[in-house]
Amino acid sequence: MLIGAYMINYFTQKKMGMLRHVVHKNSVWEEKYPIANIQYASIIALIILMLLVLILYMKRKNMLKKIVTIMSIVMVILVLSFTGFILIYSTEEIRAFYYISAIFGLITLIQIIKTFIGVIWYKNEKS
Repeated sequence: MLIGAYMINYFTQKKMGMLRHVVHKNSVWEEKYPIANIQYASIIALIILMLLVLILYMKRKNMLKKIVTIMSIVMVILVLSFTGFILIYSTEEIRAFYYISAIFGLITLIQIIKTFIGVIWYKNEKS
């Protein structure tokens, strides 16, 4: 998915047809949907989900495998990166911002779900 987001951004910068498509979609989406509200709601939702998984992780930390710790660190990094990306950039700096932010948000949500499953599933063999 990250490669797809990179390719969208690359072709938006290099190919006029892709740029026209992205600019048109940006204007359609800005007219049709409350983009700012969706962005802030997605940030809040992902932070709340991350905090819930971290609380569950902290309660079960001693009985979990080390891979779950790595998954939790990656989850926190992705949520912070997604939040920073949404708050720092816009369609003015990155034309394919809406596409990239949707892909980045989906990647972050998948990582949160993976970490939740890891906290529930991966128990240490010693316990």
